[in-house]
Amino acid sequence: MLSQTEAKQLIAKILSFSKADDCDVTVGAVESANTRFARNSITTSGRTSSIAVRISSTKDTKTGTIATNETSETALRAAVARSEELSALAPPDPEYIEPVGPQKYPEISSYDAATAAAGAKEMLPGVRAAIEGAEAKGLTAAGYFERDAEHLAVGNKRGNFGYTQRTTADYSVTARTADGTGSGWGAGEGGHLGDVDAPAAARVAIEKSLLSQKPRRLDPGKYTVILEPAAVDEMLGPLFGSFNARTAEEGRSLLTRKGGGTLLGEKLFSEKVTVRSDPFDPRLTASPWSGNVSTSLGGVGQFFFGGGGAGFGGYLPAQKMTWIEKGAIRNLGYTRYWAKKKGVEPTPAPGSNLVLDGEDHSIEDLVASTERGLLITRFWYIRFVNPQTVQLTGLTRDGVFMIENGKIAYPVMNFRWNESPANLLANLEGMSRPVRVDGDLVPAIKAKEFTFTSLSDAI
Repeated sequence: MLSQTEAKQLIAKILSFSKADDCDVTVGAVESANTRFARNSITTSGRTSSIAVRISSTKDTKTGTIATNETSETALRAAVARSEELSALAPPDPEYIEPVGPQKYPEISSYDAATAAAGAKEMLPGVRAAIEGAEAKGLTAAGYFERDAEHLAVGNKRGNFGYTQRTTADYSVTARTADGTGSGWGAGEGGHLGDVDAPAAARVAIEKSLLSQKPRRLDPGKYTVILEPAAVDEMLGPLFGSFNARTAEEGRSLLTRKGGGTLLGEKLFSEKVTVRSDPFDPRLTASPWSGNVSTSLGGVGQFFFGGGGAGFGGYLPAQKMTWIEKGAIRNLGYTRYWAKKKGVEPTPAPGSNLVLDGEDHSIEDLVASTERGLLITRFWYIRFVNPQTVQLTGLTRDGVFMIENGKIAYPVMNFRWNESPANLLANLEGMSRPVRVDGDLVPAIKAKEFTFTSLSDAI
């Protein structure tokens, strides 16, 4: 869709129009195929393609940015000129860091030609498994199967250029009972379409839908929980916002030490917990640089003030980084600005391409090891209660089950919960083998004293 040669020529053309001190360009092109189904029938199936060009112009530390999906010479000239007009209106940025010079980006293999060519035919077996499986059990299924092929490029007036291609495939399905009391969910994802076992995800959703019918009321309180991987990943993202070195050093973070300084090197979590960012793990889909390239105007806005490379990434080469090692804080994240101020090297953004090393157990093993507790499928509508302690609140969804004497005993109603992922990792008792969820690799987690505050009537 956008070859390396084409991307380089496009960026060179844009830069040739620039009169600013600095000009930073990203180009993101994506071609997608998808099949959507609901009420046990396919509702839509199609292919889309889009491109987003983002241009940031800076003069005297004042930056204006504009995004466009037009690539004619006339449109690009106008976009560059508009970004320069915006930069003249912007206030000076006291934390501005100039764009990087020429970089040597690592080779990261995240592209599969068969996935990039796949369409409705290749997705049909997974969709059929959900629809026919649900109909056979008197259930209603709905879901979405999508694959993307992205072509991404970065460049600037200081001579940097980078290009990469990557593919992803995602499938999710929800099955519900006719009486409206049971709901189950399953999902799969990968860099290759072949990584996604859609029929298996459909079977999980159907089984959970049946098992979750007519849930019992259970008093809120503190329970031992087994959080399935989707629920774990939904809690980890907010936690790694605390790994920003600046907020920790300025006293605004979970990792701030009382009286000053940070908790770098301190053991806060279970010995079992080791977490790293690893763009080189072949099970993940990553870019060779640290920084985002949007493939849609909705992801970057059409114009705005600000920019530059002061934040995380700045299109430096991707690198592996361990954040937690055997429960201890091993690294904090340094933006380019804060790293320069502190005289250290910048790091990738905490929370990207996360790998939480699990243990050689299955979810069934964790259930069998539990005398009394709750099995949680996933969460939704998560919000902060206290950002400094990473206290979160949210709701369970699509299946909550009471465990008694190592077995699933019966379904229970959904809960609202208030808990910090820091407490979850501190109270961790066991983990399953990790699987890919939302671009990360995470296991199911068994932990004690998880706080549920009220019941929810939703399914």
